[in-house]
Amino acid sequence: MSDQLESGIVKWFNEEKGFGFIAREGGDDV
Repeated sequence: MSDQLESGIVKWFNEEKGFGFIAREGGDDV
């Protein structure tokens, strides 16, 4: 895990693969 934080709501996160989707405020999914 990195110390970098993304502003938004985490929709789901897969710790095993080390990635997830974040719903940005007023933006598209990343």
